[in-house]
Amino acid sequence: MSNLLTGGDLRARDHHRIEDDARAEGPLHAVTLPNGVRMHVVTVGLDLTRKLLLDQRLSKDSDALQREIKRQLAELGSTQTDLAGLFGPSMLNSDNPKHARLRALAVKAFNGQAVQALAPRIEAITTELIDRLPVGEEIDLVHALAVPMPLHVIGEVLGVPEDDRARVRTLIETMMSMEPEVSQPASDELGGYFHTLLTNRALDENSLFGALVVAEEDGDRLTHDELIAMAFLLVVAGHETTAGLIANVVHDALDNDLWEKAAADPALVPVLVEETLRQNSPVRNATHRITTEPVEIGGVTVPENTLLLINLGSAGRCPAAHEDAARYRVDRATTGHATFGHGPHFCLGSALARLETETVLRELVTRFPHTVCSATEQPPVTHNDIMVSLKSLPVVLRR
Repeated sequence: MSNLLTGGDLRARDHHRIEDDARAEGPLHAVTLPNGVRMHVVTVGLDLTRKLLLDQRLSKDSDALQREIKRQLAELGSTQTDLAGLFGPSMLNSDNPKHARLRALAVKAFNGQAVQALAPRIEAITTELIDRLPVGEEIDLVHALAVPMPLHVIGEVLGVPEDDRARVRTLIETMMSMEPEVSQPASDELGGYFHTLLTNRALDENSLFGALVVAEEDGDRLTHDELIAMAFLLVVAGHETTAGLIANVVHDALDNDLWEKAAADPALVPVLVEETLRQNSPVRNATHRITTEPVEIGGVTVPENTLLLINLGSAGRCPAAHEDAARYRVDRATTGHATFGHGPHFCLGSALARLETETVLRELVTRFPHTVCSATEQPPVTHNDIMVSLKSLPVVLRR
């Protein structure tokens, strides 16, 4: 697993082989990240993966995570101390009762009705972006569509005024570049922007983020700092993961000779999205956890204070969960994965990610039913401890 998490050139589907080999070898794999932090990746079947995602002994508490990482970094002589960007006290990095409180407020904004209300704008954004794409010549679908589309939607979700959206999109892109010399200043500036937006009450109250501001549960509301943390969570979860999913589902439909079938039968579009989520999601590992006591996993005891990543990719291709699990097929049940998590931390943005991806794919196959991938080999990917994303996807749109 170390070559998947720590570096090396990889191409699409290489990570399938690495993850499946790891699952066959055993449940736990020690890895050392480029910064020297040690952790274990868990590769087990779908049923045990779901049980582990429910196990309260596998904590997501930000303080505990930061303590252990800082301890390891100090042993290595590292001066890095600010981990708030990755492990800040958001809903993503918290346990109950804090997590239950934050989620009860957030779910009021992210209910199905609120997400569906965004559908017309998502369709308009998709149409506008696709109208700009050249037909009959090679384009990189990642940079031409998969990346900018969710960035535009984030503007709608966060309720950013129209005049500010270009600036916010630039800050998000810079922050997500993961180049410390530019990403940290962009993160700081974006945090300042959210602070100003909330302080001046310039937010669109009809946006999902606007709904979070006024969400109330038994007289309780999100604090100012919690709202800013939630905004950052929406930016990260709503941009990188959705951009990766859009690119992957286009790649998978073309790579498996299903594009023209989807063009002839648009009902196949959500099935394609779900099979990509099961088999080839950009999110490979659930976000970091730490054991609060010794935990037995697949016959191996993991000590207290062990950092864990639970691999979701190998669980989705678990042979015990699916016949012919390693193959991409659209004639199977759509419930056999844990890509959006399981239990209390199930992804609140799952409905929005599905809606965006289905909208893009449906528009593309309908308008360009004879599209082809022009790559001569599987496209390259970029990877870290959570995600594997296509760097580029050369295609030719054909009517």
